[in-house]
Amino acid sequence: MQFPLEGIKVLDLTRVLSGPFATRILSDLGAEVVKVEPPRGDLLRAYGSRVGNLSSHYTQHNAGKRNISVDLTVEGGPDLVRELADHADIVAENFRPGVMARYGLDWETLHARNPPMTMLSISGFGQTGPERDRAAYAPVLHAETGLLDRFAEVHGNRPVDFPLSTADTTASVHGVIGVLAAVLMSQRTGMGQHIDLAMINAQFYQDDYLSMVMSGDDPPAGGGEVWEVPGGRLLIAATHRFLWRTLAAHGGLEAGDDADEQRAAISAYLLSLGSWDAVTSALDSLNIAWGQVRPWREAWRTNPSVGPRGVLTGIDDRVGGTRPTTAPPYQFSDARAEVRGPAPYRGEHNLEVLSEWLGHSSTDVDNLVASGVLQAQDRPD
Repeated sequence: MQFPLEGIKVLDLTRVLSGPFATRILSDLGAEVVKVEPPRGDLLRAYGSRVGNLSSHYTQHNAGKRNISVDLTVEGGPDLVRELADHADIVAENFRPGVMARYGLDWETLHARNPPMTMLSISGFGQTGPERDRAAYAPVLHAETGLLDRFAEVHGNRPVDFPLSTADTTASVHGVIGVLAAVLMSQRTGMGQHIDLAMINAQFYQDDYLSMVMSGDDPPAGGGEVWEVPGGRLLIAATHRFLWRTLAAHGGLEAGDDADEQRAAISAYLLSLGSWDAVTSALDSLNIAWGQVRPWREAWRTNPSVGPRGVLTGIDDRVGGTRPTTAPPYQFSDARAEVRGPAPYRGEHNLEVLSEWLGHSSTDVDNLVASGVLQAQDRPD
């Protein structure tokens, strides 16, 4: 089976998370992704345990890509990247606005040289607007869009950040959607698009309760409530009113109109069922959705769908073994989506990429290394 994006070339100038996750998706769908990394390396290389001198966090978001290492501060560095962009269908970057122009790699320059090319620019607050120059990582957007305050109010806690970078990954997914739409348009018209994808836009767009908030409604309390039951903790995804009326009718529960009294009656009923299987069977029979509250360090091992649904996959760990990472969630009827290789070392594919994309010889590449334009990291000890 073919990959949906087979034949698409992506020049990846991104780092950390919002950009690399977007280009990892494109790679899993079959695009040829070449990551251009600076000599100091992507910050993600420092996060997580190392196997084969590759960190777990970097591996997850860069698996399947090829890598060249270019020093943009050296004469000839920007020229080389411009030449590569001439052959790309997609260029992705997530620097602050203005950085790409500093090196002559801005949309206007690259588009003039390669009109069909699509460019994705992910930033915290967009290419225009009053906050365009602000530094922005995911926690900043979690705070600025009101999510931290909402969670704190609903749960009666002080605001604390989430243990995941939802603003980054939200921007990544919407960036990919925009890119795919622009590539389709380029195939029809011959003209590429510059996609100005601001994390602030993506985060508000993704907020499925925002219309309620703007209408002055109370903040949503979340989609479920956690109960202690025989055998562990269980989340029931139902409003309190629906759950009370259903269980009261089914189990003969009695309580007044006070919500706390009703919760006490529900808790007593669930505990009285005596076992985990009895509780879940009772809920299933009433078509009440539930979820086991699994320990977060073990959920990827214990959830029964992980194996059969191919949630994880093994990739080359570069030292003779394999290491687990996430597999793409796209399961097509007659096409492929998969992680297509290990995470690359910095500059690992300097010769390979430059010979294939630009026709450079090994001597040309050696000269670029000698001039400091191209670099490469040390391999595992």
